[in-house]
This record gives sequence, structure tokens and C-alpha cells, in this order.
Amino acid sequence: MNTLPLSARNLCALIATLFVLTACGGGGGGSTTPTTPAPTNPTTPPPAPMAEISGPQTSVLEKTSVTLVGSSNLTGDVTFTWTQLWGPEVNAVANGNTLTFTTPSVFGLNTDSVVFTLVASQGELTSDAMSFEVYVDSAGTFEDYADTVATVTLGAKDSYLQLTELARQSINRISQADAATRAVCNNGGEENVAHTDTDANGMVSASDIIRVTFTDCLSPVLDAYVMGYVDITVTAASQTNKTLSGSIALDNLSISDQYDTQIMITMQGDMNFTLAESVTSRDYSVANDTPITFSILGQPFLSVSNASLSKGQDLASAKYSIEVNANMTDYLTDFTYNVNTDLPLSGYVGEYPNSGSITVGQTGGEEFTIQPNNIIDSDMFKLLVAERTIPQRWSEYVENTMFAFDNVSYSTSEYRIDNFMNIGQIQPFLQFSDIQAPSITLMTSRPIARVEDANLTVRLDGFPYTEVPVEVIQNGAIVTIRPTVPLLAGRRYQIYGIELYSEFGASAYMSFLELVTSDAVIPNITASSRAYRQNDYPILDASNSLLNQGSTLNYQWAEVTNTGVTFSDANAAVTNIDMPTNINDSVTDDIVIRLTVSNETGRTAQSDITLNYQPAPSSYISLVSAEGDYIGQGALWFLNQPIAFSSESTNQTPSELVLNYDGGSSSWWMNIQSADGAPLAIGEYSAQRWPFQGPGFAGFDFSGDGRGCNELTAD
Repeated sequence: MNTLPLSARNLCALIATLFVLTACGGGGGGSTTPTTPAPTNPTTPPPAPMAEISGPQTSVLEKTSVTLVGSSNLTGDVTFTWTQLWGPEVNAVANGNTLTFTTPSVFGLNTDSVVFTLVASQGELTSDAMSFEVYVDSAGTFEDYADTVATVTLGAKDSYLQLTELARQSINRISQADAATRAVCNNGGEENVAHTDTDANGMVSASDIIRVTFTDCLSPVLDAYVMGYVDITVTAASQTNKTLSGSIALDNLSISDQYDTQIMITMQGDMNFTLAESVTSRDYSVANDTPITFSILGQPFLSVSNASLSKGQDLASAKYSIEVNANMTDYLTDFTYNVNTDLPLSGYVGEYPNSGSITVGQTGGEEFTIQPNNIIDSDMFKLLVAERTIPQRWSEYVENTMFAFDNVSYSTSEYRIDNFMNIGQIQPFLQFSDIQAPSITLMTSRPIARVEDANLTVRLDGFPYTEVPVEVIQNGAIVTIRPTVPLLAGRRYQIYGIELYSEFGASAYMSFLELVTSDAVIPNITASSRAYRQNDYPILDASNSLLNQGSTLNYQWAEVTNTGVTFSDANAAVTNIDMPTNINDSVTDDIVIRLTVSNETGRTAQSDITLNYQPAPSSYISLVSAEGDYIGQGALWFLNQPIAFSSESTNQTPSELVLNYDGGSSSWWMNIQSADGAPLAIGEYSAQRWPFQGPGFAGFDFSGDGRGCNELTAD
């Protein structure tokens, strides 16, 4: 006879004790002397009612029919009452003194048990509860390996996304001509990205091949030690639609766990991918029609075929959504099974999912389901196996890349409705060439309820710390800080002083950020004058613009304002401007002209120049200051307060001209003197610093806001 666990036996003993106590009688009392009953002849009392159970004397396999048979010393019309006392609930069918049930599934390669009690009764006679325990052994079926299969399934999904992210980052590095294609890995190993530009267009485009080579590299993307290389073949690329497709050949890559470098995993096969981007979304799609085989030490342990996996990221809501469908063969357990997404796994970026459902099962056979928890125990998911719920921790099954933003690995947190964290400054998802319009995009892990930007400052890093006017655009969890004027090329900008709040009042303060613009091309505009009036317009010159990368510098002039400017050649380095709509000095607004320079790979940079209306006659200072110049501070100056000007020139000093400008917030001084004291005349002079010019040289000096030069030559 099998016996109960101690707790069940104690429970039965307690029930029996309660039966005994309720069967005890009680009597009243008094002070009378009790009467001694007359002696009777002794008789034998009837036996106490008893129940017995017979059944399997050894353990039984799961999902096996079992019949328990009850008996009693009671005779005649006996009632048998069966009750399940212990173990997974089963659908038992009682028929008098027999009980038939199917043993439950056993999770994992373990042993479980079920316990039943039997009570026999006849009229007022009732037996004590008798118990019987049936031990249930695993049959080693598919459901028994649910935890192992779930590990393989989720791990394969993680690996697919990691490899696709590796392709994305490598392509972006190639697309940036000034980005390092050779990098040092976390452990001191090497990662090298090489681009075979099959059509020689200087950009990543269809048929190009990118090879990523690893030399004993601890890769942060793959979160493993990596040796060998992968070849990424681009099959389609659209800058207009912001999509890129390709395939990844895996046959020459070896990966080992960073904590056990002796176990090498290799892969055989190709995976296809598509990356897509919009203003508020980023999407990964991965598929393989022919099998991809994973091997350990040369022995295959997993094959994945007919796989399709997608991960979508909605930036405005800060949420991700993951779907996976695949056929898998696990050679270690000899199971072939299907993975199907019933409801996409979804959650907020950087957190475990809080909804979704994935079913893993054999065709026409056993299956189990993976479901996230909502809030309670959100760091865990549920394995639903044969009507049983087995809690499991996400962290023991997957790495952090699956649920992270852009699959960048970092610590994943539990889901809470009031979570609010700063994901930080996000970079472009796809880069075919250069960033067309530099901007700073920030993102949080929840939609933003309020933006405090009163103290927001964007300025050049370095003296004179010129501030840049910007506009702030908020869309859900995204905040874009967009300069309203072009940024200087090849310069570093500092951004600070913006605070973001969630609907629950949590704050994420962006204390300090940086933006570095490319120096591939650097525009440089000069003008014959910064002023204009009707029929008197300056000549614009960009011939001193720099080409640091590439072989061809292209120009594009355009008017930012809307006054009707036309160009003699909008694509020439030097161009004349005209304004046919300016009749009788009807246009008096400032005119903003924008120059865009680019190289043949699409690298761009922009610069603006403002032309101010000046009536005739007029007096003004128009100054173009070269970068690094101490006096002009590298700026374009235009000062036009006529009452600020004064002259110290007189008829008594015909060889000298002195101009002073005192505008209150800015003051300037210029001295011109002819050579050898001759009267000044219209013409060109070679000059040295006044008043220290040598014989035959004119004198010249120019200073502004207290800044002057000790050494000076001029024409």
C-alpha cells in the first residue's frame, strides 16, 4: 500500500479526530447519587466500519489510465465517496467502488503524484477516510521538454535579431565615409568592416557586399566571443523609402559564450533580412527558406527552416512588437516542432513584454504556450503545459537584445505602468550616405506628457560659444531639437537644459548631450556686399568651400525667404543674384540665401547668408570673418546703424581716413593711410600695420570690440 506524504497523513488524522470528537456524547449533571446498573451478560461489539483501496503498487507513466478499486467490511447497500486530496487536478470518474482517471502530465523529466481518499458509509455507519497515492513518472514526451524547447526557441529568436542588428550597424558604418571601419572589441580583439562597392557609386546599394571580420572579438552586438566572418549582400536599397534588404551568409562564423570560450557554435546557411524606417518607426524582418543549422563542436544540435521573424518599434509610443513563426528540429531531444505567434509579444522598450502568446507544438501532437505576465511577476513568463502553469524567468531564457531599443544590449527591467527612463539621444536607423539635416532626437521609455525647454541651450563647443536657435517638436515619447539655421560643418555642439515629464510626474533630465557634424564638405560663402537695394545686388562666392572627402564638390544655391530671388547659375561656385519682383524698392525685407555643398557620395553641409536692404545713400559694415580669426570670431558681421558712425578725416589730413563705429553693444575702428604721406586716391594698396608701415607701404589697422592684431598685412 502506498502511503501519504506527512502533511496529507496529518490532515487525515485531524479529520479522523474531528469525527471522533463529534461522535462523543454529553450528559447533564446533578447532586443525586448514581444508581449502579444491574450486571448484564457481556457481548462482542460489532467491528468498526473500514474502507480499503487497491491500485497500482508501482509508479505509472503520465497520461496513462488508472483504476482504483475500493472495498469495505460493510455489507449490503454501501456508498463509496471518492475525493482527490493531492496533486494536479485530474478528471476522475467514480462508479461505486471504482475510480478511473488518466494520470496528469509531468513537467520536465520528474516524478509527480496524485492522492485520493475513500470513505465507505451505510446508513449511520461511516468509515474513516482511507488514502491512496499514485506516483506518476515522466514519459519523456515533447511537453516534458517544454523548458528546454522554450530556451532553444527564444534563444534562436534572440540570435536572429542580433545578427540582423550586426548587419544594420555594419552597413551604417560603411555609409559614413568618416566612420572607423576597424574597431577594437571589448576584450582587445578586432572587428573589421570592408565594403565591396560593385557599382562604384560610393554608396551602399544593390549588389554591394559588406564583409565583417572578427579576430578573437568580444562583440557587444552578439554578446559573445566571435571568430571568422559574415558576408552581407545588399539586394535592395531605397533612400526614398528608407528600406534596405539583403542576405547574411553564416557559414564562416564561430561563436562561443563569453563565460565558456571552449564551446564553439557554428552556423550553416543564409538568412534574409529587411530593415525599414520612418519618422516614428523602425522595423526588422528576418526569414530563411532553406534550413539554418546550428552546431556545437561540429555536431548539429538545431535546425531552423521556414522561419519568419519581425520586430517593430514604434518610437512615438516607445513600444516594440515581436512575431516569430518557424519549423525547428532539436537534434538533442529528437523533436521536430512548429513555433507560431498567436498574439505578438509586446511591451515598452527596455522592459519585458507584458502581453502576447506563442504556441510551440508538434503537428497533431503535444504543445505548450509561452505567455508574458502583465504587472505581477512581470520579470517572469508562464509556460502553459497540459493545463498547468509553470512560471519561468525571462532572464534565464533570453539576452537583453530582444526587448531593447534598436536591439542594443542593456539591462532589461520589469514592466511597471509608471516606468519613465531616458533612453537618450537616438541615432539614425539607416544611413545610406550622410545625415541630411542634423538634428538631435531624444527618446524616453514612455510617452512624454510635458516638455520643459525654457533653459534649453544649443551652442558651439568652444569660444565664442555661439548659440544656435532651435525649435522643439514633441511626438509621444520623441523630442526632436531641430536647429532653425544650418550647423557649421566639422564642429561639435553642446545641448543641455531640457527636462521631460511623464503623465505620473516622473522626470528625465537631459543634462548634457553632444552633436558632431561631418567635415566631409565645408561650405564657405563670401559676398561682394552684405547689403542690397533695387538693381544693386551682391555677387555670391562659394569657391573657397572645402572638399575633405570625395572627388567632386557640388553647389546648390536657394532662397530660404520668399522674395523672388533668381540666380544666374544656381549650381555654380560663383553666382549673381537678381530680384525681378523688386520694383520701386518694394522689397525691403532681409533676404536669406542658403548654400548646400555636397560630394558625389551624397555628403552634404549647408550655410546661410543674410542680405540686408539698405537705401541709397547708406552706411554699414559688412564683414566676412574667416574661421579662427580673432577679431571677427569667424562670423559674418553686418552692422547698419548710421548714427553710430563717425569720421576723423579732414581736408588737413588727405593721406588718412579714420572710421569709428559705436553701436553700444558693438564698437569697431578702422584706419587707412596712404604710402609715404601721399593723398589717398581710388585704387589698390599693399599695406602693413598702421602706424608701423615701412616705406612704400600703406598703413591699415582694423579692430572690433577691443580685439586687434599685433601683426597685419592687407590689400
